[in-house]
Amino acid sequence: MATQFEDRFMAMNVQAAAQFKTFQPTAMTFTKQSSCHVFCRRFFICILLAAVVILSSIVYAIYSYTSSLPDVCHSKECLRSAAAFKQNMDLNVDPCEDFYSYVCGNWADDHPRPERHGAYSWYDERQTRIYRNIRTQLEANSSRLDPKPVAQAKSMYKACLSEVNRERYGYTAVQRYLKEFDLPLTPTLLNHTKTSYRKYKYDWISSVAKIQRKLGLNVIVGFNIDQDHVDKNRNRLTLEYHYGPDELRFPAYEWSKLTAKTRNRRQAVRSSSEDTDESDDESADNEAGEDDEDEIDTSEMAESFARIIEAINPSIDTSEMDDKLKVLAERFAEFHQSLPKLVESEEEAKFEYYTVQELQNATDNHIKPKKPYPVWQRYLDVLFANQPDVKPSSDEQLQMTPENVEFLGKLIDVVSEKSPALIELYVWGTVTSFLVEHEFNDATLEEDCAQVVHKLMGLAVSYAIADKTFLERTKPRVEQMLTDIRNEFDQMVLETDWMDAYTKYESLEKSKAMKSLIGFPEWILDDEKLEEHYQGLQISPTHHVENWVTALEFMNTEWLRSWRVKNSKVWDMDPTVVNAYNIFERNAINIPVAIIQYPFYYLGLDALNYGALGEVLGHELTHGFDNAGRHYDKYGNEKRWWSNHTLQEYDKRAQCLEEQYSSYYFPEAKAFINGTLTLGENIADNGGLREAFRAYKAYVKRNGPEPVLPGFEDFTHEQLLFISFGNQYCETVSPAVAKYLVKDEHSPSKFRVLGVLSNMPEFGEAYQCPSGSKMNPKRKCRVW
Repeated sequence: MATQFEDRFMAMNVQAAAQFKTFQPTAMTFTKQSSCHVFCRRFFICILLAAVVILSSIVYAIYSYTSSLPDVCHSKECLRSAAAFKQNMDLNVDPCEDFYSYVCGNWADDHPRPERHGAYSWYDERQTRIYRNIRTQLEANSSRLDPKPVAQAKSMYKACLSEVNRERYGYTAVQRYLKEFDLPLTPTLLNHTKTSYRKYKYDWISSVAKIQRKLGLNVIVGFNIDQDHVDKNRNRLTLEYHYGPDELRFPAYEWSKLTAKTRNRRQAVRSSSEDTDESDDESADNEAGEDDEDEIDTSEMAESFARIIEAINPSIDTSEMDDKLKVLAERFAEFHQSLPKLVESEEEAKFEYYTVQELQNATDNHIKPKKPYPVWQRYLDVLFANQPDVKPSSDEQLQMTPENVEFLGKLIDVVSEKSPALIELYVWGTVTSFLVEHEFNDATLEEDCAQVVHKLMGLAVSYAIADKTFLERTKPRVEQMLTDIRNEFDQMVLETDWMDAYTKYESLEKSKAMKSLIGFPEWILDDEKLEEHYQGLQISPTHHVENWVTALEFMNTEWLRSWRVKNSKVWDMDPTVVNAYNIFERNAINIPVAIIQYPFYYLGLDALNYGALGEVLGHELTHGFDNAGRHYDKYGNEKRWWSNHTLQEYDKRAQCLEEQYSSYYFPEAKAFINGTLTLGENIADNGGLREAFRAYKAYVKRNGPEPVLPGFEDFTHEQLLFISFGNQYCETVSPAVAKYLVKDEHSPSKFRVLGVLSNMPEFGEAYQCPSGSKMNPKRKCRVW
C-alpha cells in the first residue's frame, strides 16, 4: 500500500517537473530591425520630454514678461484722452524749457479760432457745445411731459427766430416801453428850439427807476443788493453807479448780480458763460480805442441814432437829418464824458450804514452852495412802487462805503447842472440802444437766440442737462475729490512754519465750514418746484421783444424782493456755465455741472481728472485764502482774523509771486503781466494744483496704482497729471484780445501754466528738469 502511494507521488513530481520545463525561457535572438525600433522609441520619448520642458519655459517666460508689463487702460475715455494729447502736444519742444508749448503746441491746428471769437480755448469750445445742446433741446417740439417753464423756453426761442414777427411787433413794443419810461419816441433836442427846451420838464429820477425796475439797466444811478458786512444772514441795499464804456453799446444783462464780488477762474473776455461772442467781438472792435476808453466816435453814434429813430418810427426818414443827428451825438458824448469815474481802490472796503435821509444830506452837503437836490427817496419810491411790501422804510439803513457816498455826491453835482432835455437825451439814447440793438441786430442766428433764452431762463434750460445719473454716480466722486483736496489743504496749513497757531486754527475752521455747490440745484428735477420758481412768467409764441422784457422784469422783481430774504445755501451760477466761482460773502464755491465734462473730467484716469478738475476745485478753495479771500472769515464776514505776524509773512511770500509774474512778457500784447493785479488768481492757481497733486498721491495710496494711458506707457502718472493740467489751458488769442488780457485779474493762459509748474519741485522731479532750467528755476515762490 505504501509502495503504491510512493509510486503515485513520484509520478506526480515527474509530471510537475515536465510541466515546469515547458515554462523555462528560451534563448532570445536580437535582430538589427528590433534594435532600431527600441532606440527610436526611446529617442522620441526624450524629444517629447525636451519639448515639454522648452514649451513650459517659454510659457513661463511669457507669463513673467507680461506680468511685469503695466496694465494699459483701453476704455473709451482713456483712448479719447490719449488721442487728444497726442494731437495737441508738440513733442519737439523740451518740457523743461516751455511746458505750455510742449502740451499745447499743436492745439490751434485742430481747434481753429472761429472768426467771431477774439480768444478761443477749451472753455469756449465746451461752452459752445453746451449751447449746441441747448439749441437742440429748444428746437424740439414741446411735449405734454415738459414742465411749463421748459415749454415756455421753447416758445421764447421760436419767437426769437421769427424775423417776420420781430419786425412786425418789435417797434410797437419799443414805442410802448418808451412811453412807460416817460421817454419820447424821438429826443426832445432833435425838434425843439432853444426857447422851448429850456422850459421842458423831465423827471429823470422816476424815469431811470422805472428802467431799472423793468430792464435791470443802470442809467445814471443804480442799486445793488449785498450781504450785510456784519451779519451775513441778511442783505442790505446799496445805491451806486458802475461806469463802464461798454454801456454805450448793447449791455449784456447779468444773469445774477450776486456774482459781483466773486472770484471766477477766467476773465469775462474768455468766458463762454453768458457773453463770449459779444465780449470777444467788442474787445476786437475796441483795439484802436483801448488807450482812451472814453473816446467816442460821434459820427458812428449819429448813424446809430438814425437807425434807432427809423426802427422806432417807420414813418420818419432821417436822410435829411445828418447835421441834427451829429449834434445829438456830440451832446450825448459830452454828457457821458462829464460823468465822474469811480476809481477802484486796492484797500479793504470799509462799509458804513446810512438812512436814505442821511445819504441825501451827504449829497446836499457835497453840492453846496447849490440848493438841495432831492433824489434818493424819490428813486427808491419809484423803484419799489410795484413791491411796497419790501420797500425800505425811512429808518432802515443802506450799506455804503464813504467812497461811494462821495462819488454819488459828485455824480449828482454834475447832473444837477444839466438841462432836463440833455438828461433825457442821455437816458433815451442808452435805453433805445439797449432795446433796439437787441431787437434788430443779430438775433436771427439760432445760436444767438439760444443764448438769449439761456440768459433769461437759465434754470428751465438747465432742466435738459440735469439728470439723476449725475447725482447718483458722478457727484459723489467729485465730492470725494474735493474732500481729498480739502484734506491736503488742511495738511498744508498745518505744515506751514510762518503761521501762528491761532491763524492756523481759524484757517482750518474756515476750510471746514466752506460750502460746496456741485452740479445743479437738485430741486429743478422736481417739476412742481420748477414751475413754482417761474410762477407768474408769461411768454408769447410770437412777440420776442415782449418776452425778453417780461423775463427781465420777472428776474428783477425777484432780485428786488431778495433783499428781504434771509441768506441761505443758494446757487449763484447757472448750471450750464463752463466756469467755477468762490463766493467770499458766503464762504462757498460753485462748481456747475457744465464744467464737469471733458476735458476737465471723464478723462479715463484719475491722474488726469485730478490734474484738470481737481486743480479747478483746489483753485476755488484756495481763493478763500488768497489776498482778497483772507479778509473774510468762515461766516463770510469781512473782518481781520489774521495775526500781524502771519500777515507779514504772507505778504512776503505773495511779493515773490508778484515779482515772478511781473517778469513775464506777453509778446501778443507787447506788454508785461501785472503781477499785482493778477496776484489773487496766481495764488489760487499755485495752491490749487499743489493740493490736487497731493490729493492724487493720497488717492493712489488708498486705492492702489492706476493703469497707464495707451500710447503714453513711458510716462509716469505724475507726468500725465501735469499734462492734463496744462491741456485745460490750451488757447488761441487774437492780438486785439491779447491787449485786453493783460488788464485782467487772470494771467494769460500760457503764464498760468508756466508760472505754476516752475514753482513746483514735484514737476522738476517728474520730468527730471535740470536745476536752473526755465521750468525748474532755483528760486521758487510759494504761498500755500
